[in-house]
Amino acid sequence: MSNNTSSKTEADLAAIDPAVRRASRMKLLLIIAIFAVPLILATVYLQMVKSSGGTVGDTSRGQLIQPAVPLTEFALSEQDGDFTLDEMRGHWTLLYMPQGECLEKCELQLYYMRQVRLALNQRMDRVKRVVLTESPEQLKTELLAEHVGLVVAAGTPEEQAGLRDQVRAAEAAMEELSDAIYMIDPMGNVMLRFPPDLPPKSMLKDIVHLLKVSRIG
Repeated sequence: MSNNTSSKTEADLAAIDPAVRRASRMKLLLIIAIFAVPLILATVYLQMVKSSGGTVGDTSRGQLIQPAVPLTEFALSEQDGDFTLDEMRGHWTLLYMPQGECLEKCELQLYYMRQVRLALNQRMDRVKRVVLTESPEQLKTELLAEHVGLVVAAGTPEEQAGLRDQVRAAEAAMEELSDAIYMIDPMGNVMLRFPPDLPPKSMLKDIVHLLKVSRIG
């Protein structure tokens, strides 16, 4: 009886279309990759920091948020309509969240974000810049004119909290900072924090490394 059962099982397996088996394996690998990529990116970055002689949390480099924290839905607006998590997916996003009116430090951070992105040259289209504010009017007209392509995500304090609170929670175990710039990966994970006193060249170096080791976004 067992021999007959074994033969039948082998015959059933042999009858499965090889193309179906390959498709099933590909779907499984894709599912694994979707969940593994953020962890792999974080691990690669951590190794790069260590190999360069730095440590996570060292203000001479960006500060790794480990593990990377996935954002959930929020609802803001921009010039062309709604600004949601979907607007971040597919790109590496530099996010800046000033408090109140955009004054000297805010203007400087926006300048650094712009210059770092321009310095990426052929890779610049993989990175977008987002500033969070109550309304575009909080940014001077001449300032907006200097930052073509900057996404101004606007909302009431309550609407902004949908994004701000998630970022704050992601860095809960880290030293509290104001005026930091955050890197969101193309899958919507908060993964890196750039302190306000970080030289833009160091920010650029980190981003170049990330874009080199990642093919997403």
